[in-house]
Amino acid sequence: MTKTDLSSSDNLIKNASLSKSIAWYGLGNVFIRALSFLLLPVYSNLITTTEFGNYSLLMSVYSITAIIYQFGTQSILKKHYLEENNVEKRKVIFSSIFNSLVISGLFLTVILTITSVPLSKFIFGKPDFYTLLFLVYSSLFFDSISMYVISLLKTKEMAKKSVYYLLIGAIGNFLLNIVFVYMLRLSVAGIFLAQLVSSALLLFMQVGIIKKEYVFKIDPIVFKSVLFFALPLVAANLFTSMVNFGDRFILNYFVGREEVGLYSFAYRIALIMNVLVAAFENAWSPRSINQFYKNDYKYYYGKVLTKFIALSCILLLSVSLFAQYLFKIHLFNISLFNPVYSAGIIVIPFVVTGYIFNGISAFYSVYPYVSNKSFHFLIADSIALVSNIAINIILIPRIGIIGAGYATTLAFLFEAGYMFLISRRKIEIIYQSKELLIAISAVLLFLITGMYIKNIAVHFLLVILYILILRFVAKIKFT
Repeated sequence: MTKTDLSSSDNLIKNASLSKSIAWYGLGNVFIRALSFLLLPVYSNLITTTEFGNYSLLMSVYSITAIIYQFGTQSILKKHYLEENNVEKRKVIFSSIFNSLVISGLFLTVILTITSVPLSKFIFGKPDFYTLLFLVYSSLFFDSISMYVISLLKTKEMAKKSVYYLLIGAIGNFLLNIVFVYMLRLSVAGIFLAQLVSSALLLFMQVGIIKKEYVFKIDPIVFKSVLFFALPLVAANLFTSMVNFGDRFILNYFVGREEVGLYSFAYRIALIMNVLVAAFENAWSPRSINQFYKNDYKYYYGKVLTKFIALSCILLLSVSLFAQYLFKIHLFNISLFNPVYSAGIIVIPFVVTGYIFNGISAFYSVYPYVSNKSFHFLIADSIALVSNIAINIILIPRIGIIGAGYATTLAFLFEAGYMFLISRRKIEIIYQSKELLIAISAVLLFLITGMYIKNIAVHFLLVILYILILRFVAKIKFT
């Protein structure tokens, strides 16, 4: 092996266990989500439900547009970087994608800023939100580049270092929210200003990492390969983002901005589930690919799926049962969470369940990666998007925000179903059927029981009993 070649045992791709990687990403995501969660009392007491609806619509624009800014670069880097064993060629791959990202990001920011007035009129019925849209696009430029750098660390399975930078960004965003929203009372503008400044500062801190990997080059072969792999992937990610956030626009059209605020606030609480899903996806994606090429994955994949579903069910039960009590906590005669937002918590079990299916879809994503058939992501997300839009349009006018909750669950279920079907004959997995049956049956029984018996002591007992069943009846080990 030459000096610039790498073997599977090279330190560049770490050999830490999947459990440790998930633990690092999980702890990081817990801390980040905790900071985001701590901002909810500030938002609920300083921002009206209608203003929060405005914020949610702007965040939907942010999240959907982010897919175009990122252009699938994180997934593309992961695939091409892992397939190349030469250090210098890896630098060319990183830099070609990085340079393209910067150029396209600048172009997009200028074009989207020019069109911000008509977009403001289209979404909000007036041009007053063009300044906020400018903040959205500017923060997206810095955020897309800094997240690409972090994706390099994830690709190298450097979980600790990637979590470190994610935490720095989250802490900066939290502190700036306190300054702009709480102290200066800038409301929704303060939230996006905090995002812009924290993203720019994070990118500045990553300059050292960029220098080590950077060469001033865009390799045409790499660029062509990236485009070929990226286009269906970008479309798929765009569809996923529209599944996640498109319901806000449909809610706004049928029931108004206040309902958007209630739904989105409850959705933020339910995103605690995304702590596990994001940690799992970050750790699982490179590990599953590496394990597949070792041709020793059948039992391993089955055990991983069982652990993921078991942990997901614990969160589903806990979040669904205990979210209601957040609105009953008072500190110095001030509600921790403004009770006016409590009307939205009915959607939490549906949103959490939807994200469990989203995690299962990520579990089966190994086949499109290793087969170089990224169009499967596009098909899966097309199914999710079409079903989500259709169900939302049918149900929201009839049953309001609960219809959006149903749509979220079913859309991700259909997506996961497709990923399972296209993978089942290509990726052979030995499932732990008995353990899965116990975990799923018990959580459904306890969740229904907890919904009918509204008592905090009973709810604690149900969660503890469920964990004991997983450990001693299903005999699922989480280490």
